[in-house]
Amino acid sequence: MRKPPNFPYPLQPLRVPGGWHITVNTLFEVEPGPDSMQWFSSALLLWGYCRDSGYCFNSHFEPEDDPDGEFVLEMAKAEYDRHGKAVKGSEVFLGEFRTRGKAQFVARVEQFMRDPGR
Repeated sequence: MRKPPNFPYPLQPLRVPGGWHITVNTLFEVEPGPDSMQWFSSALLLWGYCRDSGYCFNSHFEPEDDPDGEFVLEMAKAEYDRHGKAVKGSEVFLGEFRTRGKAQFVARVEQFMRDPGR
């Protein structure tokens, strides 16, 4: 049996409303800095969607490996078919949010899931 990886930090707590699915979560409870940048260098930090409403988001840190970088949250809306798959070409980009502050980033992710039209 394969042992799960042993990460030095716990995952960042998030308040996720019902109906939302978080399919990628590599956001750890650590601030970006010279000694922790390896934990912010994945292509995606968080990716989530709500099939019922069609809202979705993804996020990353850029530039990668730069302690002076920023969190980027990209928000969108898509249509889903009866099998739960996104309909190709139906995505509508709603905007992005950028911040250097992790607390502000987490707050914006939670706010988007709670009230995506805002």
